[in-house]
Parts: sequence; C-alpha cells; structure tokens
Amino acid sequence: MHKKNFLILTLIFWIFFITTLSLVSLSGLPKISPQNGDKYVHFIFYFVLTLLLILNIVSKTSLKNAIIISFLLAVFYGIIIELLQGVLTENRKPEVADVFSNSFGSLVATIVVLLNRKRLNFIK
Repeated sequence: MHKKNFLILTLIFWIFFITTLSLVSLSGLPKISPQNGDKYVHFIFYFVLTLLLILNIVSKTSLKNAIIISFLLAVFYGIIIELLQGVLTENRKPEVADVFSNSFGSLVATIVVLLNRKRLNFIK
C-alpha cells in the first residue's frame, strides 16, 4: 500500500474511532482511574489526531501551514464533538475540561513536530 493511502486511511479510521467513542454510551464500561483519567485519553486522542493531520496535509503545503491547519482543525473538531455530546447523547455532556485536554494534546503534538522538524524531512 502506498504511504499516502495508508496515512489517509489511518486518519479516517482515527476520526471514526474518536467520533464513535465520543458519541456512544459508555455507561456499561468501568470508569477510568485515576481521577480525571479520561483527560489523559482526550490528550492522547487529539495528540495522535494532530500528528495524523500534519502527516496528511504536509504533502500539499509547507510544514508550517500543515502544522497551523492541523492544529486548528483538531481543536475545532474537539469543540464540535463536545457540543455534539450535549445534543446527540443522553448520558454524555460537554465539558470545557475535555476541550482543554483535546487542545493541549494538539498543542503538544504541534510542539513535538516543530522540535523534530529536521528529523521529519522524510514526511514530504
């Protein structure tokens, strides 16, 4: 499979994965510990999402633009998902803390890419 096809399929899967887990009832599953452990999950989800977005977008524009676009898309997506939880689900509610965890994961992914951009010259 070609690298670009693999990256786009991985991104599509990841978005589907986040959307599904964010909008389905998880009431039957055990609570994540420690306290506020779900914030770590939000962080990881959006860290990976931002990396995948950057890897997909960088072939179409500069790394700087790919980073900016990816960060903004991930943050916007996180906000939309939180709002949809309040509208489309009965047992989930939007939380500002989740938006911050999502955004922080995206920010850290952005910083990791910026700090390692010379090592990432293979992504074009």
